[in-house]
Amino acid sequence: MTIDKWIIILGSAIATFIPRIVPMLFFKNKEMPPLLTKWLSFIPVAIFSALVFSDVVFWKDSFNLNPIINIKLFPSIIVFFAAYKTKNIFISMLIGILAISLMLFAV
Repeated sequence: MTIDKWIIILGSAIATFIPRIVPMLFFKNKEMPPLLTKWLSFIPVAIFSALVFSDVVFWKDSFNLNPIINIKLFPSIIVFFAAYKTKNIFISMLIGILAISLMLFAV
């Protein structure tokens, strides 16, 4: 590997390391304001939703909301209701895996 590739790898590592460490160092001995704490609590949900939504609505490289063609839509609805009822991500994931497995097996 050339030195240029090592510089890119090191630069990328530093670029991902700094945003994770600086906030921890800044708030090490301070208490975060309640508004900031509440706002930060929504970030994992927003990221997870964006990742899941993009995977569910795209079928074979195109946007598709037809549940007959896009077989990921029906299991997604099942998982949504399971997550809403149980409020447990582990149970929701198990139901999702079972639902998509059954749908793929049936097709």
